[in-house]
Amino acid sequence: MAAANLTVGELADVAGVTSSAATQWKDGPTKSLKAAPAARLSAKTGYSALWISNGEGPKMSPDGAPQPVASNVADAPALAESRLVPVVGHVKGGTDGYLEEMQFPPGYGEGFVEFWTKDSSAYALRVKGDSMHPRYRAGEFIVVTPSIEAQPGRDVVVKLKDGRKLLKLLNWVRGDEIQLLSINDGYAPTTLSVDEIESIHRVAGGVPQDAFQEARTH
Repeated sequence: MAAANLTVGELADVAGVTSSAATQWKDGPTKSLKAAPAARLSAKTGYSALWISNGEGPKMSPDGAPQPVASNVADAPALAESRLVPVVGHVKGGTDGYLEEMQFPPGYGEGFVEFWTKDSSAYALRVKGDSMHPRYRAGEFIVVTPSIEAQPGRDVVVKLKDGRKLLKLLNWVRGDEIQLLSINDGYAPTTLSVDEIESIHRVAGGVPQDAFQEARTH
């Protein structure tokens, strides 16, 4: 690193490290550098980042351009971007644990909530009443992602072929049957045949009521 003709202070500033670490680089005790400071030094000096990092490869970058440093750290998985999820209706616990007042897909004009999901078919339901307290409180929103398969242990919105609807926890799936548990332990487990079910939509999470955005009117 002495060949870079930088003072210890300049070396530390460019690399983003302490003066103590820069002193060891410049005087020689430290023989290797991490990828990030090596890349910064390469951009400043024109020396190859790989050569700065461990002394391997060509000393200078082609045309003074920095050389990338190989890393054994995998790239982080891409995070889902937020999207405006339409609020399509209301959900309220009724008798025997069934839902009332759920609409889908009508109601797109009501508004939106922002939620981080890759599911372009996601929709939201406004919670009414306290029948699902404390999991979901009155005025909050439940975001549902129908394109993502529900797994046991997740809350789900289930629509039966006879028109009834439930918001329950999916407990297990065994052969041609599923078992659902009450959200607030107010009802006994419900076991259903898959032949009775029209759809099972995964609940991605809840959103506070202040996240609501009214639909714009033209």
